[in-house]
Amino acid sequence: MRFAKTVFILLLSLTSGCGYRLAARRGDIGSGRSLAVPTFGNLTNTYRVEQRVSEALRQELARTTHYKVNSADKGDVVIRGDVVYYGIGPTVFDERGRAAQYSVSVILKVIVTEPSTGKTLFRNDSMTFRDSFQLSQTAGDFVPEDPAALNRIAERFASAIVTALVHS
Repeated sequence: MRFAKTVFILLLSLTSGCGYRLAARRGDIGSGRSLAVPTFGNLTNTYRVEQRVSEALRQELARTTHYKVNSADKGDVVIRGDVVYYGIGPTVFDERGRAAQYSVSVILKVIVTEPSTGKTLFRNDSMTFRDSFQLSQTAGDFVPEDPAALNRIAERFASAIVTALVHS
């Protein structure tokens, strides 16, 4: 949690002063304009991670702005990205040496452009997000928890991007 806050503050400080701001729900600016979020590229071997991240971003933008959000490749503002890294590994072991907790890490590359002017509004080549989950100690109770951790990461990523764009 502390790392996420640090990343968030760093993200805000990197984007402050860029002079560009998306319209939040409170204003009417942005009505009739479009935000395109084509499905991100996936440079990993992890199945559908790019789809989860892209869809979470689309949903957050639709929920928090007046822009018409689509998955096409064209819009007044285009947000493109790549999932550069996906890793999962044990972080806590029980008294018998078995993994009891795992950490999931995702690194994303994001670029936001305004095609009409060719201006880059935001760019970050290594946005890093982490989440963890616990494993059940009995085989009968085993439920894969990494998809839920990835969903939490995707939601935090989407929120960080929207915050950077709307409040910068």
